[in-house]
Amino acid sequence: MIISRTPFRISFLGGGTDFIDHYREAGGAVLLTTINQYAYLSVHRLSPFFKHNYRASYAQTESVLQPQEFQHPLIRECLLYLRIREPMEISHVSDLPGRTGLGTSSSFTVGLLHALHAFRGDEVNAEELAREAIIVERERVGDVGGHQDQYAAAYGGLIRIDFTGEQLVEVTPLNVASDRVTALEDRLMIFFLGTEMSAEEILIEQQQRTGQNQSALRDLKGLVDQGQTLLESNADLSGWGDLLHEAWQHKKSLASGISNSTVDDAYDVARRAGARGGKVLGAGGRGFLLFYVEPDQQAAVREALSKLMPVPFGFSRTGSEIIFQSSETP
Repeated sequence: MIISRTPFRISFLGGGTDFIDHYREAGGAVLLTTINQYAYLSVHRLSPFFKHNYRASYAQTESVLQPQEFQHPLIRECLLYLRIREPMEISHVSDLPGRTGLGTSSSFTVGLLHALHAFRGDEVNAEELAREAIIVERERVGDVGGHQDQYAAAYGGLIRIDFTGEQLVEVTPLNVASDRVTALEDRLMIFFLGTEMSAEEILIEQQQRTGQNQSALRDLKGLVDQGQTLLESNADLSGWGDLLHEAWQHKKSLASGISNSTVDDAYDVARRAGARGGKVLGAGGRGFLLFYVEPDQQAAVREALSKLMPVPFGFSRTGSEIIFQSSETP
């Protein structure tokens, strides 16, 4: 048996500039971190005593004879892409719900690819995992979206990702002192809006509006430079909240569904209670709200958002890992 553990991410700045339709012309950059909430994927060789050759357990359970029969598109295409022929059982467990703006689909894909490679005895690095996940999600399955989530899940940590017109990607760990990273962690709060749904419509509209969004996208990319400078310096961390707020104002203009009355009301309530700034994580419209709040204001913000579920978390320093590999697996 193989078990992989792959972190989810929170994207701070630059989201939207990682769409290929934008960055192949103008370049893109994002600043994000992975967190200590994970997707776990296990792969186990299946004995010949079953009527099926492949079994997958996630929110549902599927038993099939051939990989192409799986209804779950990511499982099906990962198996077909890697040309898996050996009967196996796949199981998925997650710390947080999917379709909520934390890059969970990409963490699933990276984690499954990692486990399948380990099952075959392959050596694979983070760059290869990220690129393979993009092929599976964006090309083979046809899901709409950017390219930051796959790199976040594969590399992990507090990182900057740059995307160039030549479709080259550079991942740079931020040079931030450990006590400053801890101070940033201590000033971030996440609340669950209670909504799980696909962001496909928002992402399609955002992709279609790439041309008219150029000004906002340039501003979003510029905030990545400011954010990196702030974190790597000794500047007052409260400026991080201001950057998040500014980024959120730009992000809302990218597509009509990114915000809504529920999001706006919660955001305004949190700001009045003391949050310096924040944003919806992911494509928008649902999922989780992130806020920068000084420690002495957090009780007030928590009380103001008492109808929403707070999410305890910390930063994760690593990307996808194989955390268990039984000795009988080749």
